[in-house]
Amino acid sequence: MRSIDEAMQDTLQRISKSGVYHYASMERMQWLQSYIGMVAILGTQIWWTWSVEDAFRKVAEGQKNAMKDELKKENRQVNDLVDLVRQNIDRLQRKKVNTLIILDVHARDIVDRFVRDSILRKEEF
Repeated sequence: MRSIDEAMQDTLQRISKSGVYHYASMERMQWLQSYIGMVAILGTQIWWTWSVEDAFRKVAEGQKNAMKDELKKENRQVNDLVDLVRQNIDRLQRKKVNTLIILDVHARDIVDRFVRDSILRKEEF
């Protein structure tokens, strides 16, 4: 039984690494449909964190609208998920997309507060 458990963990780790790696090189909606829910959640959270930190870096380098651009991107991503969930998708895809809508709305709201409150450095929140 232990060897089965270890094999499952190894497989999930490989799938997760692949999912996170391919996130940046694939269109997001195609990427979401290519990976299981756990990997989709993991990948979107990792890349959201990187993207927001990158926006802070760009602001520090003088790109004043970097966080606003990030907010626009996140609004598009939420809208894309809403469009997808309105389509005829299977039950597991729907559950995954619904979960990602919740996470993406929360993430978008955080970035919206950064813009609204003029948070310019990651250390300020």
